Amino acid sequence: MKKGTLYTIIVLVVLAVVGGVWYHQNYGKTYYYGQVGNLARTEKESGGPDAYYYKITGYNQNGQAKRMEVGSFQGHKFVKGRYIKIGWSKKHGVMSYEQTTWKKIPKKAQSKLPKPVYP
Repeated sequence: MKKGTLYTIIVLVVLAVVGGVWYHQNYGKTYYYGQVGNLARTEKESGGPDAYYYKITGYNQNGQAKRMEVGSFQGHKFVKGRYIKIGWSKKHGVMSYEQTTWKKIPKKAQSKLPKPVYP
């Protein structure tokens, strides 16, 4: 193999690794698990449904906490006491959320959250 071809391959591999790390740092999601509490604020949308915002402390799979403001749009309110899975990125903040169950929450995050109360 020629030296020029080898150098080209090495440069391409290094660029791919650096690009992948950069993409993950800026656009990759870290998932946090929390419990919906009280409504923090409401924004009136002109000509559309209101937006509702909740302050939620979420815990990742290692049990590390992050305080986030999660907005529920299209006029939907969260149900107090439900568990929520929040996708968060360094660059964009809260990117996604979905309701989850206690069994789907990692053990270290479960240890930080109140246990469910079933009737």
